[in-house]
Amino acid sequence: MKDRIARGSRLAVSLLGTAGFLVATAGVASADAGTVESSIPFEVAGPVGTLAVIFGAGGLIVGLIRRRRRVAVAPANLPIAPVETEEPPQVVGALKLPAPRRSQADNPA
Repeated sequence: MKDRIARGSRLAVSLLGTAGFLVATAGVASADAGTVESSIPFEVAGPVGTLAVIFGAGGLIVGLIRRRRRVAVAPANLPIAPVETEEPPQVVGALKLPAPRRSQADNPA
């Protein structure tokens, strides 16, 4: 029961904290349509973003291929040959059961 109360109070504090933060910073975010002057005569964001996506996707593909090659030859992935035995293993000793448990009323402590 205490765990549910503690979890509920942590959830309430985090939700109230998030809501308070959003209300307190609501005036900060504004869509200002001001222009920004740049020293270069062309825009760089498009080609740079495109190259970043190409390099990221290429690295992902190369990494997956390298991992697949490495895993395919790992000895842990080889099939295990079944062990052929002619007869079942012999029991060496008799099975010993644990002693029965005494009740706490019999304990002279």
